[in-house]
Parts: sequence; structure tokens; C-alpha cells
Amino acid sequence: MSYQNFLLEAVNEVLTWDIPDETLADAVKAQAGLMAGFSPEELMECTQY
Repeated sequence: MSYQNFLLEAVNEVLTWDIPDETLADAVKAQAGLMAGFSPEELMECTQY
């Protein structure tokens, strides 16, 4: 499964959390990386635009 597929699942998961709106994007990216089994280094490569 690709990182993009995990993003959809991560969005659904993170929306259930009680966190401020301004942290949602970072939380979704981090959660998707965890779900995909990425190391912190790999996660940084995927999230840099």
C-alpha cells in the first residue's frame, strides 16, 4: 500500500482526536507514516514538498 493510501486512513483516524485544527496536517502526515511503517527519516522525505 502506498503512502497516499495511508493518508486517507490517517485522516479518518486523526479526525477522531481532540487536537487543535492547526496541528491536523502534521498529525495526519505523522500518523500515515507510522501506519506505513516508515522510519523518521523516510517520513521526512515523504512529507517535504
